[in-house]
Order: sequence, then C-alpha cells, then structure tokens
Amino acid sequence: MSVHVLSQLPLLQATVASDCQILQDPQSSTFQDHLRRWTDIDRQVPTAIILPRTEADCLKTVQWALQHSIPLVPSSGGHSAWSTIGEGGVIIDLRNYTDITVNKETKTATLVGGVLSKQVGVRLAEAGLFTALGNGNTVGAIPYFLGGGASITTSITGFGSDQIVAARVITAKNGGTLVEVTEQDHPELLWALRGAGQFFGLVTQLTVRAHPLTLLRRQQGLIWVGTFVFPLERTTEVARVMKLLMADARHATAGLMMIVAPPPQRNPALVISARYTGDEDPHVPFGPLYDLQPLLATGSEVPVQNASDAREVLCAKGDFKQFGVVGLHDFDADAFVRTVDIWKKMIAECPDAINTGFNFQWDSRPPFAPEADSAMCLHDIRYWQNNLIWHTDKANRNKVDGYNAECIAIMRGPDESRFRDFQNGTRTGLIERRYQGTARLEKLRRLKREWDPQGVFTTQLLD
Repeated sequence: MSVHVLSQLPLLQATVASDCQILQDPQSSTFQDHLRRWTDIDRQVPTAIILPRTEADCLKTVQWALQHSIPLVPSSGGHSAWSTIGEGGVIIDLRNYTDITVNKETKTATLVGGVLSKQVGVRLAEAGLFTALGNGNTVGAIPYFLGGGASITTSITGFGSDQIVAARVITAKNGGTLVEVTEQDHPELLWALRGAGQFFGLVTQLTVRAHPLTLLRRQQGLIWVGTFVFPLERTTEVARVMKLLMADARHATAGLMMIVAPPPQRNPALVISARYTGDEDPHVPFGPLYDLQPLLATGSEVPVQNASDAREVLCAKGDFKQFGVVGLHDFDADAFVRTVDIWKKMIAECPDAINTGFNFQWDSRPPFAPEADSAMCLHDIRYWQNNLIWHTDKANRNKVDGYNAECIAIMRGPDESRFRDFQNGTRTGLIERRYQGTARLEKLRRLKREWDPQGVFTTQLLD
C-alpha cells in the first residue's frame, strides 16, 4: 500500500499549489514534528502528510485520495485521538490553511481550516464578542464545534455544535464534492454537522454564532476563576458540600472537582477548579467552600478568551493521554468518594500515571437549549465524570485503562438511563449512548449512506 501511495503522489503534486507541502520521509525531523499529537495512544505513521494552503488544495487532495482508493484522515490541532493513520494512508494536516473572519453586525465568525480555539477567542474578543469554546487553547476549533463541543459557557451559549450556522464541506459524494451547507441549502446535512459533523466530510469552513461580551461577568467579558485545595482525607466532607453547591441554580457556577497530585510537591489532593460568570462577590456562591477552610483558596477575574491559559500544560503533546467522559444526571457523592481509592491504587501500581486526574465536572445551570433540533442530544446533561488519563509507560496502558474504566463504572452506576457518552470523547461502545433516540439515529444513518456510503470519513453510523 505504501508503494501505491508513493507512486500516486506526483499526480497530486502536479495539481495542488506549488507551496502545498507533501512530506514523505518518516525519518525527517519535519515529518516527525508534524506527526506529533496530543496523545501517543494508537499513534501510527502514514505514508505521507499533506499540508494544503487553500480550499482548492483540500478539494484536490480528497479527490486524488478517492480516485486512487487511498485512506485519509484530516488533522487540525492534533488533539483528536483519531487523527492518525498507518502505512498506505495519508494525513491532511490543515495547520497551513487557517483564517478567521468576524462579522460584528451579524454576530458571526467564519473559521477556516486548522484554526485553533484560542485564536478564535482572541479574534472575537477584539470585536467585543465570544462564543462557546472549551478548555484547550490549541484544540482545532472546527472539529471542536462539529463533535458537540462542551463549553466553559454552556449555560449561556449552549454547546459548540449549537453555534453552527453554515459550513463548506468536502464530501465523498461523486468522487469528492465541495458543498455549501446552510439552512436553505442541504438543511439536513447542517442538522447532522451540528454534533456529528466529523463523520460526513472534511469541513473547510464553518460559520458560527457569537455573543456580546456583556453577557459575562460585570458585563465586561470576564469570568471569575478560582481554586480550592483540600487534603484527600476530607473528600467525604467536601463532596457533600459540593453536591449542594453544584445543584444551586441561583448562582452561575461551574468547574471541576479533581482527585489529583498537582506539581511541584505532588501531594495527593482534592482540588476544586471553579468558574463563575455572575456579578456577585465569589464568596457568595462559593461561601460553603470558604467555610471549610481549604489549604489554599485563590481566585481572580480573567477575560473569557484567557480563561484556559492556566491549563496550557494539559495541551502538551506526547505521552499516553485520553479523556474518560460520561454525562450524568446527578452527582453521587458517595460514589465519588469511592473513586479516591481507585485513584490511589492506580498511582501506587503505575506511578507514571501521576498526571492523571479523576475529575467531576459540573455546571449549576442546564445548557442553553437552541431552538433548532440537531444531531446533538446532550442538552439535559450538566454533570460529567471527565477523567484526564495521562501516563508515560506504554507497558501500563491496560492497567491505567482498567482503573479509568473502574472509576467510570462507579460513577455511572447500574442504571443505564443515568448516563450518556460524549461523542467528542469516544467512538466505541453503544452508539445509542452518544446519539440518543431511534429517530435521531435513523436520520443520521440515512444521511451517512447518502453522503459517505463507503465510510471514507470513518465507518461510524454505517455499522
């Protein structure tokens, strides 16, 4: 297969722009640099990495791959666990094809190619706007929106996929076709892009809604960000207080309760990483935590576009990382306490997993529900067990995965109706947990058969 791809590459080089790079030497430092991903799990080495400069380059590359039966995967920020492919396939790396255009009048932004989330946040803020974005500054913005996109402002904006207004998509139809997708043109495909877009083609442009910064703290586009640190021995006490705090919809609180060993001391601790978009003094909504007299309590106001800067270290590439994510309808404090022992056992047996955090994520208010229906079906979820799994020894992969699965099973509980799987976090397990409802799944499968019957952009929804 590798020989086949290499023999066809000159045909591609002859049709794309002269500055479209095609990397073919896996031993070169440039190739290896472009191969680096957020996680080394299932990391493969393709025959070539193609770096288009234009939409035309993207279209010609997809058409070339389809014509010669060459498997492909797109890559944006390199955070996707699935942006990898082995010998005989190619990666379409969009890092050289990026742009953002903001329209202040219509409150929209058009994102191009491999633009990153932080870049979107900064550009919008310059125009007095913001949109739904997640915690990772270097996450590819377009795939974030397409896959659902859990946001730090979910209760105000809804999920990332709820912001999608229009798109330009290269589909596998008719040997590779560029399609303009709007409410008027191909509205059913737009419906599918809002939450399952990664399965229908290579999206070259995405237009998303934006919102005025005045919706955030002090009408100044601010978010209060705070940290509370407790010894693990107080988990039972803190979890019971947090159960009430997380359910108190009077205050717009959100954040993560984490079982971690933060650097540099690496002392195991229970850390509350909190966010607040309301206008009151943070001591009002978080008073119960202050009353517990934590080992450390910090907090400050930051512009929304900088709210994830403190987590930049989590975006580092390399090592074996993944998220274990499950959506829940409530917080079981006793179950969370039980996961402390699981985390301790994991660290004792696999010390290379010291960066792993068992995290419970909450938003005290439900996600903002859009008027339009879509493939996204998680608007009734405001709690998540959102584990960050991070270890360095490949020999411990199964052990660490086992501890993560044990933690997830405890938080899920035996009742299947209590949980959902987040489509941005997994492509395994029952698809009904990601796209709930018989009618929704039937529609998605019908559209998949219409736009990608051969499974060029994964075989999801064809199984």
